Amino acid sequence: MTGFDPAVFGPPSVRVGTSEREQAAAALGEHFAAGRLDVTEYDDRVGRAYTAKTVAELTPLFADLPRPQPAAGRLTSPGSRSWPPMAVLIMGAVLLFAIVSAVTTHFFPFFLFPLIIIGIFRARRGGGYRRSPRYHRM
Repeated sequence: MTGFDPAVFGPPSVRVGTSEREQAAAALGEHFAAGRLDVTEYDDRVGRAYTAKTVAELTPLFADLPRPQPAAGRLTSPGSRSWPPMAVLIMGAVLLFAIVSAVTTHFFPFFLFPLIIIGIFRARRGGGYRRSPRYHRM
């Protein structure tokens, strides 16, 4: 959640602009989508956010809502690893060999297709055989 933190904009007497009002309305929309606000509360708070002149008028709109959390790193599943650098290098070399071979001999080395496909699947899995984490011994 990106959220809106009125403390970022300084002391309560600082005037807010259109972009801050729109950020507050968007953050309220996120809270509404998360189910923290009902329709009437959301409408009331968004209306007050668009008429706010200072940070002090925006702060009460978020007093009972959770603070924005810093964006966490992307969660990856075991199957969504990035390609190891060596696999990329090997795949590039095989592909380059296939292209050079096709251009110079006018014959495409079709026997490389299975190697390319196997290389892609092994690189996506992280290479090698891995046991599922739910079947490990304790």
